[in-house]
Amino acid sequence: MGTLLLIFFIFFIVIPIVRIAVAAYTVRRKMRDAMRQMYDAQQRAQRGPQTQQRKAGWSSPGERGKKIGKDVGEYVKFEELPADASAEASSGASRRPDAGGYEPQVTDVEWEDIK
Repeated sequence: MGTLLLIFFIFFIVIPIVRIAVAAYTVRRKMRDAMRQMYDAQQRAQRGPQTQQRKAGWSSPGERGKKIGKDVGEYVKFEELPADASAEASSGASRRPDAGGYEPQVTDVEWEDIK
């Protein structure tokens, strides 16, 4: 009778648990491999032809050019306003800049629409 119960225990409890564990491990491994493959494909796409142009191979990244050219945009001319001597003396401008004391609030100029 004990042998029969042991056989039932093995067939109805142990074997299904082992099958579920093997299936879970297989799914986990396939998912990990798929994620790794997608990550590697993305890394290869980002590196692209840049890796063939490097002088030192994989040790140093290639140089990148400027994203915005010098001819894009327009130059805005600024004019310096004279500083008020009495405001500098009262605001603590004579202190060292690294002393961590009071720093006056900086105000910006009035905005004008460019036409």
